[in-house]
Amino acid sequence: MKTPFRYSLLALFYLIQLVLSGCTGGSESGTGIDPRNGFTYPDSADYSKLTWTDAFQAANHKFSLEYAFSEWKGVDWTGLFSRFMSRIIQAQAAGDEKAYYLALHEYVCSIPDGHISLAAKNAEVPTAIGKELAGGGFGVAVAELDDSRVIAAAIVPNGPADLAGIATGAEIISWGGEPVKTAIRQIDVGAVPFKVLTGALGGENPQATLEHSRLEQARLLTRGPVGAGVQVEFKNTGSVASQTATLIAVDDSGQTFSLLNFARKADFSDQVEYRILPEGYGYVLVRMERDLSNSGYPTRIFQEFQEAITSFVEAGVPGVIVDLRGNYGGSDQLAADLCGFFYSSPSFYEYQEYYDKRDGKFLRITVNEHDEHGLNPFVDNISINPQTPYFDGPVVALVNPGTISSGEGPTMCISQLPNGRVIGFHGTNGSFGMTGGEIKMPGGYTIGYPYGRSVDENGVIQLDSRNGIGGVAPNPRVPKTLENVLAFAAGTDVELQYAIEHLRGY
Repeated sequence: MKTPFRYSLLALFYLIQLVLSGCTGGSESGTGIDPRNGFTYPDSADYSKLTWTDAFQAANHKFSLEYAFSEWKGVDWTGLFSRFMSRIIQAQAAGDEKAYYLALHEYVCSIPDGHISLAAKNAEVPTAIGKELAGGGFGVAVAELDDSRVIAAAIVPNGPADLAGIATGAEIISWGGEPVKTAIRQIDVGAVPFKVLTGALGGENPQATLEHSRLEQARLLTRGPVGAGVQVEFKNTGSVASQTATLIAVDDSGQTFSLLNFARKADFSDQVEYRILPEGYGYVLVRMERDLSNSGYPTRIFQEFQEAITSFVEAGVPGVIVDLRGNYGGSDQLAADLCGFFYSSPSFYEYQEYYDKRDGKFLRITVNEHDEHGLNPFVDNISINPQTPYFDGPVVALVNPGTISSGEGPTMCISQLPNGRVIGFHGTNGSFGMTGGEIKMPGGYTIGYPYGRSVDENGVIQLDSRNGIGGVAPNPRVPKTLENVLAFAAGTDVELQYAIEHLRGY
């Protein structure tokens, strides 16, 4: 069996799936037989030699059986197949690979799970489509404030918005003849393969939560085909009357995507960084729970985190900030072990359930648990075990919607501490399943998906989104005021400042 690793699909190209053999454990009641003996994960499927229609039919069947959250998310597989098969048929009849790819893209993006992906061996087609639909920028990035206003959070110097007189902080009243919030709501994120334009790692992914989807709608609002025009009504700060301007989208190499991103990913690195801030608090940055040079348990990352906590305890810091923003995920056990530095007694972390190809059911399995004594195989669940040294002061986890997979685990644990808090403008991704499902499609495209899920002590799925809500919500949440958003867009680490102010209140 695989060691329990939870990967973000953003990093799958760099991560190795591990396999263990000889799983044993407790017995099935009344039979003396452990159903976990002989447990087998689903096989990857290669339908790349089939026609587009045959491949899609086979893929939908396999995907629908093995996906870990069909019931939890209420996925209508029959409806999805009916909706998109007709488009695949039309694309095949016309020999239109762009239409074929777009149908696949909208299909996978119809399921709200950040662990689902559509990767391309050759990005030529998705890049061409992305440029056709959103290759132009209007020179502005917008943000929705808590007071319901939509503002120009960042302006490209000498870009279309700047030349039209729109200033940073201006209130956007309407966009394309619609009230701006209506215009944002009408953006179909799943219809635009835009990630390829942003330089982000990995394939295209859906958003797991409504909150995250809304952020991407706002980012896409200010994109369009190069040369496209849009009428914008705005009111600059200090002005009484509103103004109207027509903006023409220009090829900006995706610049406005990077102007404002509340779901920003961390640098793709397995290095742990820590320091004591000038305000006296301990700060540790964890980008992933995975050692890229070691396919086993990430001992080095554990030791570096331990060094950080040791230095904080020895210095007597009054509080610790664990920065998990944009964390890529990795080892489930490491995620639990990191929590152990803030727990004084053992605590439950998760049960894991995987699709078993022997009978097509999801089976709760034993896992290999790692602690300071080495490998203790075949426990029923992953636990949080107290680590040395123990930090008993207040702890803050910094998060954003880029915090995905195992990166959401320490966030969950810190949120459950009496002196723990989660801080950010927005919550975590809401995609906590175990990945590994893979279907190769014609054209060099690969559908990836989770076939494992995390459940709590009552067997209820943990963190994965449902009805648009999931992950770990901030408590307290950083207010999206005009001042905070403009400072964030200008490069100020507003979330870190807010965490420091929170700790000062203890």
